[in-house]
Amino acid sequence: MASRVKLLLVVLFLTAIGGGIAAYKHVRLGLPLKAGTLPEQWLVEAKITFMASPEGGKVSARLSLPAAAVDEGIGQESGSVGYNYYVEKDRGEYAAIWASEKQSGNQAIYYRVSFPKLLKSGGEPMPHSGGGLPVAEDPGLSGASENAAKRVVQRAKSVSADPNSLFVSLFTAINAIDASQEVGVLRKQYEGEVGGRSSAIPALGIDLLNLAGVPARLAYGVRLEEARGGQQPTRLVEYYDGADWKVRDPDEPASTLDPEKIFVWNRGGGALFEVNGDAEASQLTFTVIRDLVPLTELTNLRDSPLLISTIFGLPASEQAVFRYVVLIPLGAFVVVVMRNIIGVSTLGTFMPVLLALALLEIPLDSGLIMFTVIIAAGLWFRFLLSRLNMLVVPRVAACVVIVTLLMMVLSVVSYKLGIRDGLQITLFPMIILAWTIERMSLIWEEEGKRSAIMQVGGSLFVAVIAYLFMSIRQVQYLAFYFPEMLLVLLAVIILIGRYTGYRLSELMRFRDFKEA
Repeated sequence: MASRVKLLLVVLFLTAIGGGIAAYKHVRLGLPLKAGTLPEQWLVEAKITFMASPEGGKVSARLSLPAAAVDEGIGQESGSVGYNYYVEKDRGEYAAIWASEKQSGNQAIYYRVSFPKLLKSGGEPMPHSGGGLPVAEDPGLSGASENAAKRVVQRAKSVSADPNSLFVSLFTAINAIDASQEVGVLRKQYEGEVGGRSSAIPALGIDLLNLAGVPARLAYGVRLEEARGGQQPTRLVEYYDGADWKVRDPDEPASTLDPEKIFVWNRGGGALFEVNGDAEASQLTFTVIRDLVPLTELTNLRDSPLLISTIFGLPASEQAVFRYVVLIPLGAFVVVVMRNIIGVSTLGTFMPVLLALALLEIPLDSGLIMFTVIIAAGLWFRFLLSRLNMLVVPRVAACVVIVTLLMMVLSVVSYKLGIRDGLQITLFPMIILAWTIERMSLIWEEEGKRSAIMQVGGSLFVAVIAYLFMSIRQVQYLAFYFPEMLLVLLAVIILIGRYTGYRLSELMRFRDFKEA
């Protein structure tokens, strides 16, 4: 009786704390309980990292800002400790400036901007703001490179009527798989000079446009894709068509910028960011999050006490991680219900949960096929290993190696066949796959193949149920914006943990006793 009272008190305490904090955020801070009540927004965070001198010294950083963040008054804020911060305007261009007299060690500076999903991309045609007409710059090519570039430009001009069609012709030729010999030589040269295809293609195209008499310069954008994690700035090309400056993606030359895919952060040919002073190894990365709550509402949450604000005061890169971390308890709850209430057998607790997390990033049908192929192939290799009479730890390590090789082979084969989903196989937890193969082989040997297949099938079934539950938009919203509700979930799990009655699957097994 005493244990039941303690259990009831614990459950009531957890429910009161979690429900009370959620009620406070809803009633006092105005955070809605239903997803979609407020308009969705994109949260883009620019993060500048660098290594300051160990002895400490003066450091300043400059970040070019998108004009929409200042001119249109959309949500913006800076996150930095120990720095003087201000926004500078020069000829219609804005830049955030951070300065400090003494900083040492690893440094990180943040700038966040939040804007509606339907906002323009920032890459709309823009009239020339300087005096006179823009002039194409000399790309500085010479010798064989200059001759090759002139031939490429001449061919593109022969099928072009204006700067817009010339842009399409040049970048179509540059991106072509079966590119001409001249383009191949130029691409190889530029990749060696600027490093990598993503940098070489825009640089080469800009020089060819200038050589053709069309003023062109570099611009930078951010791809509005949450799954990309921390991403490097996307290099875009800005060119003058005789009336306005236009921005296009060199990877998709025939299309105008899609505001739902790319947000233009910097244009005008200036430096995207600079770090001066006693600092080195500077780098800029962007993190994109689809926010269901406007930045102004989140600011109110961040200013609240610790238990209220929870993860909203963290940088966007860390918030992006927690959007998945908070789903793990929900998956564990599904496993508890399916095992203790329904009676579905699974291979452990974490395997279905981690598999469900991987399925959130992979199309469900492709994910299930890849999982089945790896488990089947890995199990066959595991039976071969069993003939060597190895000990448990070396055997599991061997399974890890085999799973790694299988994932590599499957990725390469998928890529060669044009199946892009196969490249996402690395999202599967490698250690869990190896341990699943090991456990399944042991059950196969001890209890028979039927039991092994039933348990793996049950794990897969529970993983799919957890995936369907965790992919519900309202569930994701409550888990991230009301993480204190996990305390209520904990109370429910504790209650289920004390349940010792029949499972639903056992009612079918023992139905003859009921008739008797």
